[in-house]
Amino acid sequence: MKIGIDLDEVTAEFLVALSKFYHAKSGKLFKKEDFFSYNFWEIWEGTREEAIRITDEFHNSDYFNKILPVEKAIDSINSLIDSNEIIIITSRPSIWKIKTEKWAKRYLLKSTKIIYSGDFYEQGKTKAELCIERGINLFIEDNGKYALECANLGIKVILFNQPWNQNIRHKNIIRVKGWNEAIKEINKIAKP
Repeated sequence: MKIGIDLDEVTAEFLVALSKFYHAKSGKLFKKEDFFSYNFWEIWEGTREEAIRITDEFHNSDYFNKILPVEKAIDSINSLIDSNEIIIITSRPSIWKIKTEKWAKRYLLKSTKIIYSGDFYEQGKTKAELCIERGINLFIEDNGKYALECANLGIKVILFNQPWNQNIRHKNIIRVKGWNEAIKEINKIAKP
C-alpha cells in the first residue's frame, strides 16, 4: 500500500515541545488537553500572525531540536516501511525542511520521503491533493480538517484521537487512540 503519514502529533510530539517553549516565553502553561483547536492562536488568544511568529521562533530555538516521537510511532512506522511505500506529508512550512529531515533521519530506520504541503501558512497544495497526486490510499492524520478533505476524496483515513478533532465523523475515517490500534486497522485494510 501507499501510506501517507502526518508528522506532528502522529509521528512527532510537536505540541508538547511547542507548549514548553510557549510557557518559557509567556509564562502561560497549556497542556495538550487544552487544545480544543489546532489553530494555536485560538488557544493562546492572539492573532494568527502572532501564532505564526511564535511558532517560527520555536523552530529557531533549542526546544524544536528536542521534539520527541509519539509513543510507538517509530517502531510502528519502521515496521510498515518494508512492505509499504511510506510518505510523510506535513503541514510544516518547507523553510523548516533541514531540521525536519534531520529529525526524521535520527528516528526512522530507512530514508522516508517527506512532502511539505504548506497548509500551516496556507500556501501550496493541500494534503488531500498531495495524496491524490501520489496515489496514496491510506492517510494517518490527527487534524480533523485534513482528515475530512482526504475522506471526502475517497481516501481511507486513520484519525488519531485528539481534543481538537472530536467532532469529526465520516465513513472513510477510522478513529484510533494510538499506534497499537492504528497498526491493527492498517492490517485489516491491507488484507485482500
